[in-house]
Amino acid sequence: MLLKYKNEIDHHLELFIDQLPNLSIYDPIKYIVKLGGKRFRSSLVLLASDLYGAQPLAAINEAIAIELFHNFTLIHDDIMDDAPLRRGEKSVHNKWTSDIAILSGDLLYALVNKILAKSQSNVIHCLFHQTAIEVCEGQSLDMEFEGELDITIDQYIQMIKLKTAVLVGSSLKIGSLIGKSDQINAQLMYDFGLFLGISFQIHDDILDVYPIGETFGKQIGGDILEKKKTVLLIELFSNFSRDEKLRFVSMLDNAQINNKDKVKEAKSLYSQYNVLEKAEDLKKNYFKKSLDCIEQLTLEENKKKQLFDFAHKLMNREN
Repeated sequence: MLLKYKNEIDHHLELFIDQLPNLSIYDPIKYIVKLGGKRFRSSLVLLASDLYGAQPLAAINEAIAIELFHNFTLIHDDIMDDAPLRRGEKSVHNKWTSDIAILSGDLLYALVNKILAKSQSNVIHCLFHQTAIEVCEGQSLDMEFEGELDITIDQYIQMIKLKTAVLVGSSLKIGSLIGKSDQINAQLMYDFGLFLGISFQIHDDILDVYPIGETFGKQIGGDILEKKKTVLLIELFSNFSRDEKLRFVSMLDNAQINNKDKVKEAKSLYSQYNVLEKAEDLKKNYFKKSLDCIEQLTLEENKKKQLFDFAHKLMNREN
C-alpha cells in the first residue's frame, strides 16, 4: 500500500542526486541512495500527511530528509559493525575507506538539515533533531550491550525504541503535522509508530532464528553467532546463572564447533526455556498497543483501515 509513495520518493531522490555537485565526496552519497531500499520510513511521512488531508507531496521535502537521514545512519552503522555489504553491494566504507565514509556521512547529515530548513515548522525541526539524538543514543546502547551479560528486557526495549522505533514514530508524526492534524492525533500517530517499531524489531529478532519463508542464503541464527543481545538471548539468560552465561558464550566462541551446531544448541536451549513463546507474547503486546493507538485517532474508518492493513502487512513479513 506504500508503493505509490515509494515511487514518488524514488523520483525525488533521483532529482536530489542529479543536483549534487560533481565532487568526489558526494559519490558515496549518490551510491548509497541509488542502492535503493523499501523507503519505508519516508513513505510513512507521505502516508500520514495524505491521511490528514494535505495536498499530494506537501510533505515530500520532509520525507526525503527522513530517507536521507536513514541512509546517513546506515553509513555510520556499517562502519561500526565493519559490515562488508549493504543491500547486497559493498558498504560505503568497504568500497571507499572509513575516513571517506565518515566524512560523506557527516555531509549527508548536513544536507538533511539543509532540506529541513525549508520547513516552516519549528515543531518539526525540534522533533527531527530530538529523534536524531535518540537514534544515536540507541546505537550507543546497542554497542554497550555487546559486552554485557546481564541485560534486562526493559533495557532491551529502551534500546530498540531509541535505535529503531523513534524514527518510525517521528515519520508518522511529521507527516500528520504537515497534514494539519491536531497535536493529540499527531502524538497518537507517533505512539502508533513507536509501538509498531518495537514490535517490528522483536519480530525481526525472531525471524533471524525462526524464518518462515525463504532466507535467500542468509545465515539462520546470525544474531546468535554474533552474540547480539536480542529478546531471545536476553530471555534465555534470564534463566541462567553467571557461570551458565559464560559457558554459553564460550561455546559460541569455540572455533572447534561449527556454526550450525552452535545455532542448534542455542535453539535447543530456547525450546527448553520457552524463549520463543515469551518473545512472541512480547511482540503481540506491543503490536496490540500500536493498534489501540489507531482506534483512538480522529480519522474516518476507511483511513484507519489503511493503517491497520499496513501494520498487519508489516508484521506478516516472512524474512
